[in-house]
Amino acid sequence: MKKILLTILTLCCLGAYAVSQEAEASENTETSVNEGVQKDYANMFIPIVNFKALQTDEKDFVLTPAVNFQYMRMKNEGVEAKGPDALIISGGYSTDYFTKAVGKDEVQYLHNVNLMGNLGFGKNTFVAMLASSGEVPFSSIHVITLGAMYSRELVKTDNVYFSFGGGIIVADLGLKIGDFNIYVLPLPVFSLSYQNDIVAAGLSMTGMPNASFTLFPKSMFRLNGSVGMAGFSSIRDLTFDCSLSCYPLINTAAGDFLSVSGGVMNNVSGFKLKDNTEFGYQYYSVYGEINATFVTLRGGYNFNGKNRYDGDEVGDMYKGLFASLQMMYFFQ
Repeated sequence: MKKILLTILTLCCLGAYAVSQEAEASENTETSVNEGVQKDYANMFIPIVNFKALQTDEKDFVLTPAVNFQYMRMKNEGVEAKGPDALIISGGYSTDYFTKAVGKDEVQYLHNVNLMGNLGFGKNTFVAMLASSGEVPFSSIHVITLGAMYSRELVKTDNVYFSFGGGIIVADLGLKIGDFNIYVLPLPVFSLSYQNDIVAAGLSMTGMPNASFTLFPKSMFRLNGSVGMAGFSSIRDLTFDCSLSCYPLINTAAGDFLSVSGGVMNNVSGFKLKDNTEFGYQYYSVYGEINATFVTLRGGYNFNGKNRYDGDEVGDMYKGLFASLQMMYFFQ
């Protein structure tokens, strides 16, 4: 579920970016209908490719290639055209390949598939999602997550934003009442943010609570932090990412295009195997990152990690290296 929730937050960030873009002027003066569409809406297609390698033993790794495609159609400011103000459709796939097989069935491939839609009308936003993570995706209710959410914008000023709503999640969350498994869970949905020249901070809940902040958001040097929950089995489920970033081009026309960061984080991951047992791992890490907007390179060292089966810690994770490369682009 953690991957799904992070995808939702990514979509929100990309949506905010898209709203700020101007639609391209149409060059075809012979087709007035096409001109009207281009004038009323900004259309954007965003392919994202990611590859990550995590060391799990002296000669063993988890290799994770991933691809995600997002389409956004945003109504330009001041337009009176009928239809939704925002439409966002996203789909992604990733696989974890273990060079050393895991579990009693010696599994080497674990998969993650997700589909998501976001529809906005004025102050109202509707989100629907379908995802599956495990050895065999979509094989049972234990590896499928369905969700539907609604929120309404209540406050929007230059400094404060607040929206509130609710939703429902259908999934195997490991919850029980007596001997009965709970697969359907209602949940509140909200987003609260505040920003000025000193701090930009936010608190949100789209399944699990998450908080974030940036000190001196318009300066060359910024302190960034985020904290969230990946579960409730132990303190190790408290995820966080804290970094110090430098934007060397802030005083040029490039602005925030390039940043160099160093930080520390806690990462938690989990999957369902064919026998419905849950496999996962958690680790802390220190890292360095270079972000050039369209290309992001991160590398570091993981330590004090734990392997997990069915929520229980079953041994220490190997202290090793990790690296990730992400590439993305915007097509309008």
